[in-house]
Amino acid sequence: MTAIAYRWNRTDAATAYDAAAPHIHPHYHVVQAAVLSALPRTVREVVDLGGGSGRLAEQILEEFPAARVTIVDPSEPFLALAEERLERFAGRFQTVPQSAQGEWRSDTPTPDAIVSTSALHHLDSSEKNAVFAACRAALEPGGVFINGDEYRPPSDAAYRADLEAWGAHMNAALALGAIPPSFGATIKSWHERNLEDFGGPRTSGDDCHETIEEQIARLYGAGFHSAEAIWKESLWGVVMAQR
Repeated sequence: MTAIAYRWNRTDAATAYDAAAPHIHPHYHVVQAAVLSALPRTVREVVDLGGGSGRLAEQILEEFPAARVTIVDPSEPFLALAEERLERFAGRFQTVPQSAQGEWRSDTPTPDAIVSTSALHHLDSSEKNAVFAACRAALEPGGVFINGDEYRPPSDAAYRADLEAWGAHMNAALALGAIPPSFGATIKSWHERNLEDFGGPRTSGDDCHETIEEQIARLYGAGFHSAEAIWKESLWGVVMAQR
């Protein structure tokens, strides 16, 4: 596979994030559980956008024994971790080295569900619109799109307070050893971008947070029949839309 320019295209960074993710995100397991609970029991073909090292895909394959999962992610080190993690499900999954805003549709079966966790908030406004339109077009009629992601509150004061609380959470987990020391530089960079430069301009790849209401409006704009928030806590939420 040809390498794609991407900040997680280093094996050490991908491995560190895979180990740290459940400790970085305070509601990591709750978000994934909400996504799983929202999937129709009849689901057969699932696309996981930004599926990384396959943690969510693993749970889908375990809980839905008739389902297949396609993991779409631009990081080859992440996909290598996913292939190792999912080895026991051989024949029921595939990996596609593409970004969510790339040409992944031609490499995936027609899905009846598209899921994503902690990925699409890195897209700018135009990219979100394009990805949501692509998801709507790719889905079977009646199919669902479920996004467990980071969402800001409308108030800047509340948004900054939530970011500060999350930053303190990551620092504490790092100090306790729950997050590998090698991930410390990434956390420092997060603080610089999101707190020291709070309110500064954001471009694709940054944390381009928006409110749940803004994302629901984008989903309706992309042509989805319905869209709603099914879970929300602090900076995290799960939004579900139906084609």
